[in-house]
Amino acid sequence: MSKEQANFRLDSDIKKQAYAVLQQIGINPTDAVNMFMHHIAMFKELPFKPRIPNAETLEAMQEAKEGKLTKCDSVDDLFNQLDLS
Repeated sequence: MSKEQANFRLDSDIKKQAYAVLQQIGINPTDAVNMFMHHIAMFKELPFKPRIPNAETLEAMQEAKEGKLTKCDSVDDLFNQLDLS
């Protein structure tokens, strides 16, 4: 099996976080990318199921982008606001 070099652009913060996780589980980034690509080649799918957000989720995402977030001071406060206490 011949090897080929590939270059990818990654968000630097995500890269740092991902590399830290890979280090914790003992996999180097090259092996992780190879595992990802092998899965795609073997199963003709991503190793996770991307989902299209529904209307409610899209609305919540838009509200979050606009800063319309509910803030809670504690878990009890959250439960009270959700009427779960």
